[in-house]
Amino acid sequence: MTSPQELLHAGLAIVTAALYLYAGARQLLTLDARQTGASQRVLWIASFAVSCHLLLSAMDWVQGNLDLGFYKISSLIFLLMGSVSLISMLLRPLHMLIIATFPLSALAVLVNHFAPATGQPMAGLPDGLLVHVSTSLLAFGVLTLGTFQGILVSIQTQRLRSHKTRGIIRMLPPLDTMEQMFYELLLAGTALLTVAILTGGIFIDDLLGQKLVHKTVLTSLGWALMSTTLFVHWRRGWRVGTALTLVFVGYALLALGFFGSKLVVELLL
Repeated sequence: MTSPQELLHAGLAIVTAALYLYAGARQLLTLDARQTGASQRVLWIASFAVSCHLLLSAMDWVQGNLDLGFYKISSLIFLLMGSVSLISMLLRPLHMLIIATFPLSALAVLVNHFAPATGQPMAGLPDGLLVHVSTSLLAFGVLTLGTFQGILVSIQTQRLRSHKTRGIIRMLPPLDTMEQMFYELLLAGTALLTVAILTGGIFIDDLLGQKLVHKTVLTSLGWALMSTTLFVHWRRGWRVGTALTLVFVGYALLALGFFGSKLVVELLL
């Protein structure tokens, strides 16, 4: 028999997903109306969606156990992405990102609640390990936003070079602004990833053990590509096409290291 708490959790998950979808749809309609930026209504709806998502996560954490299963960790990453997007939109015109990410956030919330659990809850983790996990999730979330931003920059660049300025391209900020936001997200995500790698080296004993060596190697390679991109851009600038290629490859390595083993072990085996 379903308990009242389970019914509440299910209802909140559905409401959260609906709010995410509604916020993304409202922002898309705002663009169709040729308005720039995110409207106050969209920001309020997005705030409610993220708040409900945070409450859902708090209900999962209330027992003091940390579940790093595939669906749980995906939901946490999208929660962090939504939070970062909201804060960033107060400073930068990142409103296009919520059109792409909020439907995925809705899907992550629903799958997290209604799909069977894949991970094992862990209790009594040291504070240092919690810092490592937190910074890893936040770094991956910010770098995911940066990658989405890079995709928008790539599309905008190609359309402008072919003199195709109709449609959604007309609603985007200037290309220079889009590139600047891409590098800002890349810098923030790489800095967080650096902290995650350092704390992992300090607080994880078997970082090069059989279970973690592939993740360590792939993460290090992804970090190296993104750090190189930032360094060369800072020193002498770089064609954005080259920078985007390196970042896309680096993100693919990070995603493979971050989710690859979980996908195989928890869902396929």
